[in-house]
Amino acid sequence: MNPYLKLLHALLGITLSTASLAAPSVPQPANCRIHLGGAATVDYGRIKRNLLRAAEAAALPPQQRSVTVTCDQPAAVALQQSSGDGSASPAASIRLGLAPDTSHGIGLVSGKPLGAFALRWRRDTATLDGAPAHLIVSADGGTTWRQMDVDTVVGATDLIAWERGEQHLPASGHTLTVGVLIETAIAPTSTLYLGREALLDGSISLSAIFQ
Repeated sequence: MNPYLKLLHALLGITLSTASLAAPSVPQPANCRIHLGGAATVDYGRIKRNLLRAAEAAALPPQQRSVTVTCDQPAAVALQQSSGDGSASPAASIRLGLAPDTSHGIGLVSGKPLGAFALRWRRDTATLDGAPAHLIVSADGGTTWRQMDVDTVVGATDLIAWERGEQHLPASGHTLTVGVLIETAIAPTSTLYLGREALLDGSISLSAIFQ
């Protein structure tokens, strides 16, 4: 029996949406791009089974990345991430403090969820054209916004945007950046068959929506 659990975690497939919440007569930016700093793949390598737990989920070390949106002319942009695929381990989600609608699966072994992962947005890392900015979140499609007061894992229906001052509205800029943490946990080994190496694979997509 192999004493390792092999983990190759393809994390972020980033896409740019052309959807807009603005009125049709408002011009949209000619071009915006989303970039993930530090590579779009998190590879934990081989994880020794003795680091896992039989009766409870085991959290892996969080991985840091940065998300940058660059536009060729100033744009007010919100980001939305894809929804979970329903394959997350409930025990792993609980270990990470995640609600069911914010956790994503990392594959199956013999039909059993291997674990869960999520993206945690780091509120104090946001910048707008090089200046510190606030992150704001909308749960109603951009009608109302609230300031993100702690590092947060958001749901698939939430929008995240950058704010100047205390306006509680998405601000325009050429370059918008924010740090994220990738948090991953492996399900209790008592719920898994690990007689051979298991490949852990999960993804989150980000879409940009012009405001």
